[in-house]
Amino acid sequence: MPEDELKAYILHKCRNGYQVAKKPSRGQREAWVTLLAEPDRTREELSAVAQRVIDHVRQKLTDDGYDFEINLDETGGVAYAEAHFRTLTRKAPAAGMSAGSDEPAS
Repeated sequence: MPEDELKAYILHKCRNGYQVAKKPSRGQREAWVTLLAEPDRTREELSAVAQRVIDHVRQKLTDDGYDFEINLDETGGVAYAEAHFRTLTRKAPAAGMSAGSDEPAS
């Protein structure tokens, strides 16, 4: 998969996890979404592509006003990145961006 498509896919997956957690029937106040995992690595050894994807997702979620943090961890010889949405409310998106979009507001 080309890197730009991978970035878009992971960002969509992350936003979808947030939306699922927001459903009133779930009664959740926070959400965790695994972004990616790489076997036989430590969190300090994630590939360059993984680091760029993480940076992309971090920037887009910040621009869109999500209250989140991205954690890098490892377990059983697998390094992974996960987004922790601390709350399921959003701040106003950064100036010039429409909420939930990668496109400037019109």
